[in-house]
Amino acid sequence: MEPTPCRKGHTEPRNRFNQCVVCLRESRSAYKKSHLTKQRERIAPPPAAAPAPRHSPPAPRSFLAVAREYFTTQDDIAESTAKKREYLLEQLQALHDVPIGELTTPGIVRALNAIAAKSDRRETAHRCGMLVGRVTRFAVNHGYAAVNVLPMGQLRGALKPVKTDSHAAITDPKRFGKLLKFIDLYFDFAGSRSQPGVRWAMRLAPLVFMRPGELRQMEWAEVNLDKAEWTIPAEKMKMRRPHIVPLAKQALAILRAAYKVTGADRYVFRTRRLDEALSENGFREALNTVLGAMGEPRGAHTMHGYRSSASTLLNGELGIDSALIELQLAHAKADKVAGIYDRSQRLPERRAMMQKWATYLDSLKGNK
Repeated sequence: MEPTPCRKGHTEPRNRFNQCVVCLRESRSAYKKSHLTKQRERIAPPPAAAPAPRHSPPAPRSFLAVAREYFTTQDDIAESTAKKREYLLEQLQALHDVPIGELTTPGIVRALNAIAAKSDRRETAHRCGMLVGRVTRFAVNHGYAAVNVLPMGQLRGALKPVKTDSHAAITDPKRFGKLLKFIDLYFDFAGSRSQPGVRWAMRLAPLVFMRPGELRQMEWAEVNLDKAEWTIPAEKMKMRRPHIVPLAKQALAILRAAYKVTGADRYVFRTRRLDEALSENGFREALNTVLGAMGEPRGAHTMHGYRSSASTLLNGELGIDSALIELQLAHAKADKVAGIYDRSQRLPERRAMMQKWATYLDSLKGNK
């Protein structure tokens, strides 16, 4: 009797479980083949993913590449400055891939105006322009470009001017007296954060009311304690003329205290590094700390504002001749020729005025 065919039509003998032996062989062969294929797929490494375009290195000699190279030569800057610089470079994406030798002034101006147009970021656009100027100058100096397409002053009039407020100043006698009191207490609420020179500079600033940069870079070689004079050389002055600042008794006391600590150094108000003058940011933060302790908003008074405070109070409260005040402020005279022949510069009158001013400040603080 012949065996009954299986469902695939095989008539071969069955095993003891009545299963078609041919079908079993075919099934086992198909399983082995499928299993080996899966093993190979599991062992084979996945194909390498292409790097994302945004992480690709900049093209050689592109603006971005040269800017990065320029940054490597500026390794002595503060971390906060480096972050600001990176932020500015990020805003200049329109120039990143442009070959440095193909940059044009109109192209740069278009990129800067586009930055300024976003939420009226005029100051950011101007700062980006300064960065581009430094990079293009670096490119010319290193042979990456034949011509500096953005020399100093090239952008004058090309961008909208930055909106700036006048230097904020406290001119009310009562508020100004409170400011002076809190400056005397500066170390009490600034603690160890303050640098040694900051306190002296903060106390001297209202007494001499010179520009912040001139005060920050004050050198012992310019100070004559015996003659009670501070002579600022022409190269440090805005008007490029030497300027004498008579020192009142109160100013001399501050400088003599500073001399015990920094007298052997170059700068009167140095940082913890012996060869560095105080930074502009150090001044600003110290003054804002004082204003905060007073309950005044940040920026309610600036270091430059002492000049406005002195001018207003000397004239309005003390009745000092405005021409004498302008002379002490080192403002340009209308008749520049007359200034050349005015050798005396009314120094005795200015000396008396500065002492009267210092005494008046003591009265505002209640130190009569």
